[in-house]
Amino acid sequence: MPFSPARDPLDVPLPADTPPDLLARLRAAPGGEARALALVAVARHMRETSLSGAQAMGEAALSEALRADSPAAAVQALIGLSFVSASLGQQDRALDAVSRAQALIDERRLTDLLSAVLNVRAVTRIITGDLTGARQDLQDALDLARHSGNPHDYGNALVNLAWLACSAGEAKDALHHLNVLEEHIHAVPCEATRGELNTSLHENRAHAYVVLAREARDLGRHDARQQAVQQGLMVLRAARAALQLTPSLTNELLCAAHESTLLLLDGDLRGAERAARRATQLNTLMRQQLYIEPQLCLAELLQARGEDDAALAQYHAALEIARRQQRHLDTQRLLTAMGALYERQGRLREALDVTREALRDAQLTLERVNTAAAHHLTLDRELRQARADASSWQDRLRHAEVQARQDALTGLLNRRGLEEGLQALQFPPDGTPHPAWALLAVVFVDVDHFKSVNDRHSHAVGDQVLRVVGGLLAAQVRPGDLLGRYGGEEFVLVTPIRARGRAHSLAEACRHAIGAHDWSAVLPDMRLTASVGYAVEHPDRLPLALKIADDHLYRAKNAGRNRVYPAAP
Repeated sequence: MPFSPARDPLDVPLPADTPPDLLARLRAAPGGEARALALVAVARHMRETSLSGAQAMGEAALSEALRADSPAAAVQALIGLSFVSASLGQQDRALDAVSRAQALIDERRLTDLLSAVLNVRAVTRIITGDLTGARQDLQDALDLARHSGNPHDYGNALVNLAWLACSAGEAKDALHHLNVLEEHIHAVPCEATRGELNTSLHENRAHAYVVLAREARDLGRHDARQQAVQQGLMVLRAARAALQLTPSLTNELLCAAHESTLLLLDGDLRGAERAARRATQLNTLMRQQLYIEPQLCLAELLQARGEDDAALAQYHAALEIARRQQRHLDTQRLLTAMGALYERQGRLREALDVTREALRDAQLTLERVNTAAAHHLTLDRELRQARADASSWQDRLRHAEVQARQDALTGLLNRRGLEEGLQALQFPPDGTPHPAWALLAVVFVDVDHFKSVNDRHSHAVGDQVLRVVGGLLAAQVRPGDLLGRYGGEEFVLVTPIRARGRAHSLAEACRHAIGAHDWSAVLPDMRLTASVGYAVEHPDRLPLALKIADDHLYRAKNAGRNRVYPAAP
């Protein structure tokens, strides 16, 4: 989405297609709570075509809410930021925003906002594969919204319950929730809310019939499959009419994907291809590559035509998106489909490898769900403890945001802060392509024989050494570079470069900064050195660069330490 050259009175860049009513609302509120809420509304509008823009706008809304001393506006900004972070695959960041919102709700008794917070936490949990936790959140959100009489939150909870049911393969439960939603929509007083819920109703209902049609096909029930296909196509006609009244690129894309799948299940390959191409066009228009449905439609279509290798390419493309966003249910679904295709081709080794990969991913998912739950509880305790201090609620929110990404010892980025930064470097959320010349240098730095520092002096001295090392490395970076403590005495630096030779110069500068430093004040009887490994790759190959640089670090250490690997080109 292009940004307009003009800026609003508070110098916040606005999308060129910002609706007039949102512009008017924003410019009528030059500051305060009204301004913060207007920014929240603009951020919500931006989600479909620029998640990075929506995130920036959400941060601006949160800053304005803090300045205006408006906890309610801060909670709404945090809700929006949580949703955007979840969509970007930043699940820890999403849950942190939820924790901060919950703490603020509890402190300020803003119970009317709790349903919306639980809704967005459920979305994050569905994405990560925690369906049990998501279902409990949505039931609680439904009860709270019913009690408070909030029609928007109540409808959203029903929409999300239907999505959860479809994700779990429980199409009949999804249809039940949607029937309740349809009755609810008639009683919603706000026309905009009715339109939004109505488009979601039809999209999710079509999805449920896709699930039913697949299930009937797998069971060999031809009549049931045909009935589900016809009902789904009928729903999509209603969806097109609803989208005329309330346009939504997301719902239009998903409806095109559902239509492709239903037509394919009906044997209409030509119609299925038209719909799949339409879904692909919409995905391109959104410029974010958030949805796997276009690739999945094409993969199934190509597989039906016997073009298995082309189908596998589409599955791999979808798998990359699912993994980038940590969508573990979709990852399992794709790996299962790929394994079945390999097996059908007689490629049993590849089928076995994919099955093992699916098992590893399932185990990793369980670990991440448990880790996320533990982290959520820890952050909740920290926020409650902070509330007992004399600091303001604004200071507590700011501190929690910094603490989530910052290494407490060195002040550099921590592992999570690095991962979020690396993801943004590899996949710009707004879909902007990297320049053809773009290269990333990844530099790993490890302090040699650091254990002897702790053994001969103390862990307190070791901590002081790490703080100094962090400062020495920070002096080597430019604004916009990523620098963080990767763990222990290991640091990582990632920076865009134009010439490959720059990577070696940077690695050597890091090594020299540590080796040439006067350590006598901290370590009177020791001289410190560092081993450095580096790699250079294009941004889309960043994971490979990280692996290579880490391997090169160990080569430097094994070759005698206090050196850079590889040597100067």
